[in-house]
Amino acid sequence: MRRLLPVLLLLCIFALYGVICQDVWLSREQVRADMPAGYIIPSKFSRILALGNQGLLADFLFLKTATFVGGRSGSGMPLSEEDWRFVWCSLAVVTDLDPYFTDSYLLAEGLLAWDAGKPEEANRLFVKGMQYRTSDWRLPFFVGFNYFYFLKDYATASEYLIKASQITGSPAYLPTLAARLAYYGGKTKTALLFLKEMMADTDDPLLRNRLETRLLALEGATLIEDALEAFQAERGRFPDSLSELVSSGVLSRLPIEPYGGDWVFNKKGQVYSTSKFTENLPKNSQLPE
Repeated sequence: MRRLLPVLLLLCIFALYGVICQDVWLSREQVRADMPAGYIIPSKFSRILALGNQGLLADFLFLKTATFVGGRSGSGMPLSEEDWRFVWCSLAVVTDLDPYFTDSYLLAEGLLAWDAGKPEEANRLFVKGMQYRTSDWRLPFFVGFNYFYFLKDYATASEYLIKASQITGSPAYLPTLAARLAYYGGKTKTALLFLKEMMADTDDPLLRNRLETRLLALEGATLIEDALEAFQAERGRFPDSLSELVSSGVLSRLPIEPYGGDWVFNKKGQVYSTSKFTENLPKNSQLPE
C-alpha cells in the first residue's frame, strides 16, 4: 500500500496540472480574443528602438499581428476598421524594418487584399518591396492580380504581370495570363491559379486555412461557370436560375458555398456569391452585371 501512495500522489498532481493548464489556456484564448489593436510605433522611431536588431523587431511585430488576427478570427469576431488599420500599419512597419521578410507580404495579400477589401494598401507594400526583392516575381504578380481582380484595372494588371513574367523563375503561364488580362477573360480560373501559388508559398496555418476555404469557394464558382457555358452551348441561352442546371442534368447538384452565401450569376455567365467570399460581412446581392 505504501508503494501505491507515491504513484497515486503523482497521478493526482498530473490531473491537477492538466486542469490548471486547461484553465490557463482558456484564459489566454479569451485574452487573445479581447486584445485591443494597440498602437504601432512609426518606422523612423522603430528603427532607433531596434538598436540594430531590425530583423528581430520585425519578427516580433509580425507575430503580434498574426496573433491579433488569429485571436479575432478564432473567436468569430469581425475586425473593425480600426483593427484593419492596425494590421496595415503593423505590416508597413514590418516591411520597413525588414523589406526582405517574405511572410509579411503573403499575410498582406491574404488579409488586407482579400479579407479587409484593401487591395490598394496591400499594393503599396508590394511596390515598396519590389525595390528590394528584385528577384521575387510574386510581388509584381500580387500587384497585377489585385489590379485585375479587385480594382478592375486590367491594363495596369497586365503591365505588372508582364514585369513578373520577366523575372527568372516565374511560372511559364504568366506571359499568357498577362495577355489574357489585357483582353479580360477567365476571371475565376485566374483567381484559382493565384490562390494555388499563394498556398504553395505559405506555411502559416491561419493564412493556409483561409486560402483553402477561398479556394474551395472559387472551385465551386468555376464548376458552375463551366456548367453555364455547357448549358448555353446546348440550348442557346443561359438558364433562368441555377437550379435549372440541376433539373436539366448539367450538374448533379450545386456546390457548397463555404462562406454561407447564395450563388448568383450575371448576363455574361460569371458566377458570384452574395457572401463576396468574405467571412463575417453582411450578405447582399448587389453584384456585377
